[in-house]
Amino acid sequence: MKVTDIKAQVVRLNICNTVIVQVETDEGVTGVAEALMKRKSHTIAQSILELKPYLVGKDPTEIETHWERMYRDSFWVGGPMHCTSISAVDCALWDILGKVTGLPVYKLLGGPTRRKVPVYCHCPAGATPELFAQNIKACKARGHRAAKTTLPLFYGAKPANPGAQSPGSAYSGTQGEVDARWKETELLDPSIFGRIREFLLAAREAGGPEFGIAVDCHGRLNPKQAIRLCRELEDLNLLFLEEPVPPEGVEELCMVQRETAIPIAAGERWATIYGVRPFLEKHAVDLLQCDVVNCGGITGMKKIAALAEAQYVGMAPHNPNGPVATMINLHYAAMIPNFFILETVGSAADDQIAGEFLKNPVRLENGCLPLPGGPGFGFELNGQALARPPVGEEGTR
Repeated sequence: MKVTDIKAQVVRLNICNTVIVQVETDEGVTGVAEALMKRKSHTIAQSILELKPYLVGKDPTEIETHWERMYRDSFWVGGPMHCTSISAVDCALWDILGKVTGLPVYKLLGGPTRRKVPVYCHCPAGATPELFAQNIKACKARGHRAAKTTLPLFYGAKPANPGAQSPGSAYSGTQGEVDARWKETELLDPSIFGRIREFLLAAREAGGPEFGIAVDCHGRLNPKQAIRLCRELEDLNLLFLEEPVPPEGVEELCMVQRETAIPIAAGERWATIYGVRPFLEKHAVDLLQCDVVNCGGITGMKKIAALAEAQYVGMAPHNPNGPVATMINLHYAAMIPNFFILETVGSAADDQIAGEFLKNPVRLENGCLPLPGGPGFGFELNGQALARPPVGEEGTR
C-alpha cells in the first residue's frame, strides 16, 4: 500500500473554519482527519499540502517513522503551527491503519481503558449572575454533567441581546466590560474578583454540588491577580481553573499552582513532549490540555500522556473543534489510563454540525460520549460538508 495523494480543504464549522484532511492510497483506503487553528486555517491547509512530496509513494502504516521525518526534516521544529499539519497527517494515517486491520484505533493502541468518555460543554456567563445560573441549568437539562465558562466580565458579559444566548453556542467572543485587548500588566478594577465570585456562586447553586464547573481565564491575568481570583473561588469546588496566566511562563504558572487547591489546567497552546516537558518538570499543572489536532496527533499525544502519567497529571484535552476531531479524541481518551475529561462545545448547534459532517455521529449519554465501534476512527464523512464555504476569521485573545 502506498500514499497517492493528500487533500486539505478549508470549510466552515460555525463561527470559525476547520481543515478536513484526506490521505488517499492506491488500495482505495482513505484516512480522514481534521486540523483546526483559528485565524490560521489557510496557512495550515497549505502547510499540510507541503508534506505531500514526502508522503506520496510511502507506506502509510509506518507512522512513527513518518512522524519523525515530518518533524525533524522540517529543520524548524516545535510549536503549534509546525505541529498542526503533522497532527492532521498523523491522525489520517492512524485512520488508514485501523481501516486496513478492521480495528478501532484505540484497540491498535492497547485500549479501551474505558467504554464511555466524560465530557464538558461550553456555557456563556452572560450579563448577570442570574443569567449564568439559567445557562448552567440549560446545559444540565441537555444532559451535561460539567460545563466551562470564560472569565465573567472579561468575555460575554455584555451581549447585544443577553436573553438570546444559547448555552454552549459560544462561551467567549462577546466583549465584557474589560476591554478585549486589556493586558495583564495594566490597571484592573480591584472589585472585579469579588464580582466574578458572584457569577460562579450563582452557577454553583444552579448546578448543585455534583455539577462540574470550570473557568477558562485565557491567560488574561498576571500571577498575583490569578492568586486573588483563586482565593475568591477556593470554596466553590471548581473542576479546574484554566490558563490563569499567559502560556509562555513556567515559573509564573507555578506561582499560581502552589497557592491554591483549585486544580490548575493548561497546555492547549503547547506542542509535543518538548513543549510540555518544562511545565511537567516544574509541577506547574494538575491537568494537561494539549489538543490532538495541534500537538502531534495520536502519535504525539500518547507520548505526552505517558509523560503526564509519570507526574500524576491527568489529560483533559482541548477540543472546541469540529466533529471529526471529537471522534479522534474519543479514541485517544479510550486508550490512555490518565484521562480526565474531554472538552466539547456541546450545544444544539454543535449537534447539528456533527450531523452535517458525519453520517454516524455519536450522541451524549448522561454526560458521556460512547466509543465508536467501527474500524479506524469509526466515522464516515459526509462529503456534502466539504461544500461549506469558509468564513473570514478574526478576533482577540
